[in-house]
Amino acid sequence: MKKEMLKQIIRDFHLATPSNLFERDLNVPLSSGKIVSIIGVRRSGKTSVILNLIEKLIKNGINKQKILYLNFEDERLDLETGELDLILQAFRELSPDLNLKECYLFFDEIQNIENWEKFVRRVYDSGTKNIFITGSNSKFLSSDIATSLRGRALSYEVFPLSFKEYLNFNKVVVDLYSSKSVAKINNYLIKYLNNGGFPEVVSYEDSLREKTVILWSDMK
Repeated sequence: MKKEMLKQIIRDFHLATPSNLFERDLNVPLSSGKIVSIIGVRRSGKTSVILNLIEKLIKNGINKQKILYLNFEDERLDLETGELDLILQAFRELSPDLNLKECYLFFDEIQNIENWEKFVRRVYDSGTKNIFITGSNSKFLSSDIATSLRGRALSYEVFPLSFKEYLNFNKVVVDLYSSKSVAKINNYLIKYLNNGGFPEVVSYEDSLREKTVILWSDMK
């Protein structure tokens, strides 16, 4: 039953329409030959980063059937360590003719699975080098990843929006020779300093933003 659920999740992703996501100022390689780990606090935009990477692969001509994306915060992914191989079994059974070495695997919030490192190392050593993982708790620090994956990983950290990204997110045109543009930039700077740069709440009204931030605090 778990394998069938995995097939459904994978297939639904393949059939989903692309999301129009904000492009971050983070240069993550698509073919480094290393496991790429993307770390950062919750709500900083890690999922958007890897979904943008997937869209780049598709634009570069990679068939979406060769891309596996799983978010381990999905409650349907109720997997134990010993069941992680079901992921590869489900993926291969959906497209039996695929060469795994040519495929791209994206595992979002993988720290939710105990001993995930052994699974990822095995897939890297015997399957594909194109592996991308994200995580967001204290056990997913870059130093811990380097130890767990034994030199196989490159780490990239995602922060909340920089002020430059914040302006781009709000579609603010920067023209330092225009007094109108400078005034608008200063106005957004005050908002940025007061409200921060977490992507999810940038466009929220003040009351909704405050409630959302309180909710995040309660979830810690």
